[in-house]
Formats: sequence, C-alpha cells, structure tokens
Amino acid sequence: MKKMILFIMIIQFLIYFGFSMVIPVIPELVDTLEVSTLHMGGLLAVYSIASFISAPFFGRLSDRHGRRAILLYGLLAFSFSFLLFGMFIDVLWILYISRVIGGAASGALYTATTSMVADLTTREERTRFMGLIGMSIGLGFIFGPGVGGLLAEISLSLAYYMTAAVIIGALLFSMFKIEETYQPGASSREEITVASEYFLKPVGILLISTFFIMFTMSGMESTFQLLGIDRINITPAEMGLLFVIGGIFNAGIQGGVISRLKDGQEYPMMLLGQVMTIIAFVLLPFMSSLLFAGFCIVLLMTGNALVKTLLTSQITKEARRAEMGRITATTYSLDSLGRIFGPLAFNILFLMTPGLPFWFGAITTVLSTYFIFQYFRKRRKVV
Repeated sequence: MKKMILFIMIIQFLIYFGFSMVIPVIPELVDTLEVSTLHMGGLLAVYSIASFISAPFFGRLSDRHGRRAILLYGLLAFSFSFLLFGMFIDVLWILYISRVIGGAASGALYTATTSMVADLTTREERTRFMGLIGMSIGLGFIFGPGVGGLLAEISLSLAYYMTAAVIIGALLFSMFKIEETYQPGASSREEITVASEYFLKPVGILLISTFFIMFTMSGMESTFQLLGIDRINITPAEMGLLFVIGGIFNAGIQGGVISRLKDGQEYPMMLLGQVMTIIAFVLLPFMSSLLFAGFCIVLLMTGNALVKTLLTSQITKEARRAEMGRITATTYSLDSLGRIFGPLAFNILFLMTPGLPFWFGAITTVLSTYFIFQYFRKRRKVV
C-alpha cells in the first residue's frame, strides 16, 4: 500500500510540475499575440468549465470500471492538450480547444488519483496520506513555474512541449507502476447515490464549504498581484518569489503537520486554517511593503493547505467504497465552479476599490467557517 501511495505521489508531482510550468507563459503569450487581456481570463475559465462538466462523468466511470483506466486516459489527454497548445501557439481558437481538452482531462486525473488514495487507506490513516499527496502537489507548484519561466526565455512553445513530455513520462510510469486499486462489484453498477443526494446529508455542508473556499482563494490569486502593483509596485519577479515561499510553507504543512494528524483531529486544525486566512484577508488592504505582502501570502497558503486537504479527506470518509469516484468528482466540480466565479467576482470588486475584494474574502471565509462548524455539529448528533 505504501509503495502504491509513493507512486501516486510521484504522479501528482509530475502532473502539477508540468501544469505549473506554463503559468508564467500565459501573460507573455497574450501580449505576444496582441489580443485583449480578456483572453487570459478566458483561457483560464474554459479550463475550469470543462473540469466542472467532466468530473462527474469520470467519477461514475471510475466507480463502474476502476480507477487505473481513468488515470491513463487523463494523462494521455492532458499531455495531448499541452502538445496541441505548443504546436498552435499563435492560433487563438485552437488554444481554447486545447484548454477545454486539458480541463476535461484534469477532471479525470483528480477523480482517479484521489479515489485511489481513498481506496488504499483506512479512515484512520486517510488524513495522513492525503497530506502527503498534498505535499507532492505543492512541490510541483514550487518548481514548475521557475522551470517554465526559464524555458520561456528560449521559446514560449518550449514550456508546453516540455510539459507534454513530463506528462507522457508520467503516463509511461503509470502504465508500468500503477496497479488497479478498486475492483468494481455488482453494487458499483447500481445508482447508489446521485450527486444531488449528497447535499441532503451532512457531507453536503462540506461540499458547499469546498466551493466557497476555492471561490475565495482563486479570487485572491487573481487580484493579489494587482493589489501589490497598486500598493507597493510589486514586480513579477517579486510576485514569483512570494508564491515560491508560500508554496514551501504549503508543502511543509501538508507533509509535516497534516500527515501526522490522527482521525478526529481535523476540526481544530481546519478552524486554525480558517482563522489564519481571515487574518490575512483583513490585513491585505493595508499592504505597505514586500515583507508585509509575504507575511500575508504565507498565512493564506498555510491556512488553505490546512483546510483544503482536511476537507477532501473528511469528504472521502463520508463515502462508501462503491461511490468514492462520484463523491471525489463532485468535490472537484465544486472546486472548478469556484475557480470560474471567484476571479470574476474579485476582479469586479477590485475595479470598485482595490481593497474591497479582500474584505469580501474575509466575509466569505467566515461563511465557509460557519458551514464547517455546522457539519461537525450535525456529525456529532448523528454519531
């Protein structure tokens, strides 16, 4: 089991290392093509929309036919999307098609890998291993943008070709090292639960919290640099440094704190993460220096690491084995929905007053904290 978890960690690192390599490239690409900056938001939005639509479909498939096939398909389609993007980097409409393919593939990848970890672990050790998976993702995000930025100095297409190569490497690795973790039985072919029924149970409160947390964090990510430019004239290099530092704290929390938590210790740590996030949002409108901005981003990314991973772990504990794919897919769909609407709402508020989206972020974090509190209160009553 531990060997399989290690393999899944390697896969997750490669996926997010490859994905984040292209983050520094998209703004430069929009400038090179001499198109409206709205297309930067558009290329990000269609990816999330495709993820939102595809995840439930792949969740049902994984519960009926197993996880491995979904993982392999996702890696193949994901690598193809980056290859297509690199080959036609000067053709805008093909770039949109590439992002749709990539978004759909990400829905398959999240559903397969998260369900695999849930299949391999007991309730008592779920949080620990979800933390290690989160650490792998965090490390991918730390190293990917730096490598992508260096490759972009040579050619904008090169980062996409290299990403495709990394994902193909992950595909080959999976073909030889990743085994099936779930054997569908007769019960898995029955419609045990439809996604809407989750919202009638206590776990539905956590699913709603997932949407609000991603809505808030994706909105922050889309406006943090804008606030930094307005307040302290922050440069792209300084911004990249701040997110690398935040990513290091994120990975450290995942691997050093969350992986050591025992079953039943999630609630106080989730509350701690939410409090850290609220403090950061309240402080951000008063940004006065790079050090101040760094302090806020560390609070935000550390708080989010605590809450997001523990939410995912707790949600998987609510599902039966035969519906694990569906509940993880529902979680990812709500993540994607948050990524669609968060940047839109925060950027509209930023146009009104630069500090306004961050006050709004504090309020939505309080709201998601209330939902988390209600879940654990109802869960205690059920028990």
